[in-house]
Amino acid sequence: MLEISRLHGHITNDGAPVQLSEADILERLISDFPQKSASEVEVSLHECLTTLQNDPWKLLSAHLMDSAGNIQERYSVDFSRILDMIRVKELEAVVRERFGGPACRIFRLLLLKHNLEQKQIAEMAMISIKDTRELLYKLLKAHYVQIQEVARTVDHAPSRTFYLWHVNLSHVSEHIERELYRALSNLRARMMYEMLRQQEVVHLLERIQDRNLIPLTASQRMRVARMKSAATQLESSLLRLDELVLVFSTVAELH
Repeated sequence: MLEISRLHGHITNDGAPVQLSEADILERLISDFPQKSASEVEVSLHECLTTLQNDPWKLLSAHLMDSAGNIQERYSVDFSRILDMIRVKELEAVVRERFGGPACRIFRLLLLKHNLEQKQIAEMAMISIKDTRELLYKLLKAHYVQIQEVARTVDHAPSRTFYLWHVNLSHVSEHIERELYRALSNLRARMMYEMLRQQEVVHLLERIQDRNLIPLTASQRMRVARMKSAATQLESSLLRLDELVLVFSTVAELH
């Protein structure tokens, strides 16, 4: 379905996702799997469509269409949900790396259950109240979770107020996007600084390229090797940051 949607463009001219009939998908699958009979492919397709429709991420949507008096079910891939899923997986990895496995468990729980009190979080995540409180406030300080006061009385007395924790994916994504651009800028500045600091090594590399093999001293060879290693690491980090910027960028939103 992804491939067929890509060939047709993932959205129509009016901004709606491309809708495909079961016959459209079946025709493509039969051509892609000639070693299987049409009936086998049809059974597999039914199973896959059912599984995707029951998936909690709701990546596949079903639509009832009236075509010449016939009610026909058509399907569309929700690319914005796919982008959200990719963002969530990346966010979970960041939370796990920065705050540890228990914090990642809390973050995932709030994504699934939305508004929860601290005691509920501790029970569901199977973490002590004390550790849960500490992790929640660390995540709050880093803008990965949010808290909402729900007062039962007009005086907003703490003893009569609920404090509900949740994750606002759009808010977190925007925050991460700003952090990524800042990290990207810092990394590019670091790369320029290293190039200027190792100007002599850069000249040596240019001489090697211009005149084939030029004998280098042991010290020079070590400096060239260190420079190449540092440049490779910085370039690899830049590529990874570029990928993450694309994932979290608001420009990448699919509407």
